[in-house]
Amino acid sequence: MRRLISVGLVATAAALSAHSADESGARYSLSIYSATADGGDSLFAPAAPDNGAPGGYAVVRDRRQFDLKAGANVIEVRDVSRYLDPEALSARALGDSDGVEILSQRIEDETLSLDSLAQKHLGHNVEVYVSNGATPTPPVSGILLSNVGGVTVQTADGRVTTITEFTRIVFPDLPKGLAATPSLRWNIAAKKAGTHAFEIVYPTQALAWRAAYSGWLANGDCRLNLSGWAQIANRTGSDFSGARIKLIAGEPHRATAAPAPRVMMARTAAAPMQAVESGQVGDYHEYTLDQTVDLASGTLLRAALFAEQSLPCQRQYLFEGSRLRANPGMAPITDRGYGTEQPSPVRSTLALKSERALPAGTLRILQSASDGAPEFVGEDNLGHTPRGQSVSLELGTAFDLRAERKQTDFQFDKDHRTLSESFSIKIGNGGTAAQTVVIREHPYRWTQWTIPQSSVKYEKRSADTIEFSTEVPAGGNAQVTYAVQYQWSESFK
Repeated sequence: MRRLISVGLVATAAALSAHSADESGARYSLSIYSATADGGDSLFAPAAPDNGAPGGYAVVRDRRQFDLKAGANVIEVRDVSRYLDPEALSARALGDSDGVEILSQRIEDETLSLDSLAQKHLGHNVEVYVSNGATPTPPVSGILLSNVGGVTVQTADGRVTTITEFTRIVFPDLPKGLAATPSLRWNIAAKKAGTHAFEIVYPTQALAWRAAYSGWLANGDCRLNLSGWAQIANRTGSDFSGARIKLIAGEPHRATAAPAPRVMMARTAAAPMQAVESGQVGDYHEYTLDQTVDLASGTLLRAALFAEQSLPCQRQYLFEGSRLRANPGMAPITDRGYGTEQPSPVRSTLALKSERALPAGTLRILQSASDGAPEFVGEDNLGHTPRGQSVSLELGTAFDLRAERKQTDFQFDKDHRTLSESFSIKIGNGGTAAQTVVIREHPYRWTQWTIPQSSVKYEKRSADTIEFSTEVPAGGNAQVTYAVQYQWSESFK
């Protein structure tokens, strides 16, 4: 497919170009956005699935030099991302650009694929390999007639065969015009001959980054030694050598549709580099790698996000018997059995607070076992977290704690528009140490409610959340009972 576009199509891309001056002289400058912003998590899989959009988002600034002759020039610009957005592409001449004008540019995006290779080789000889278990079989050789519904080949004896299952096809050459990535074709007018620098700015998918955290949980007093890493995935089909990289933590809104992806294996690159928090851009946090890097296509690059820090934390066991919530747009729920038969485990959680902003990522927790060996105790996803904000992570299910929640009473008075309900919650502890368990309840039948009776003091956490805290002895049980009363002022059918 060929598309003709003009230069400087989108004002935002041109604005980005205007701020792209790089004192280091690096050819590439990349602003890579968090994977959470555009579904970029799939880019970190060993092989990207062919499931539609590749995800990820970045802005690429690419500086190049070309030798121009006086008059009209046709320049082919290769090695751009296969997922670039042509509608937001901008290009300009740099430095002493007087007398140099890009008149037009065309995107040549007939990129390399099985279908494009087959189409270019119709009527030519190919070799088709067919799998036959462990027994090797010679390829089927002949003239390629069709690639619809398989591949159809005419062999040397004149017979025609269609092969629907094959392992690979060997083509005799690479046809002219096909490449691993798209290319740009510029028509440039120059008043005089010479070498001129140009800058290309374009958004692209298939580039993303995400944070990865590891925490070592100390035995005894709850303290967490937390370290953070930035992982960068490049599946654009292009190598960015000597690139200056900024990582943007945030989720800007986008409305563009994504092109179809191409599968690419990933390899990991490690380098002793640091991502330094360098300020903010708009509503988002910005991190800059402290050195230029070679970001090859198919690479997963890892850089330190911050040095290890020791944080106070809080271990907590939580039982949430029902996660149903009240819906103010509906009538009160008067079905007696609604929401009462939902067995739930007691969950082990970890609360912490960091004085630095934490970009979204996965936090994996280790703890020393009785023999001193580090053991995995759980992980959870962490959303973008401002500095100083508490977060609670779910580590897993508590092995020695069991909970049972029973409805003990139910009264519905339609005429007086009231409903009362009572519960008994029993926590059993099979371990050798006493544990404190937080019981979280949601009055979910209606928005207007009171707690007329409870065996343990409760705290109201939100409009539809209350919590009880109870000590459960080793090898024993604890029980909490409470009643909730609902009331409404109008009739509902």
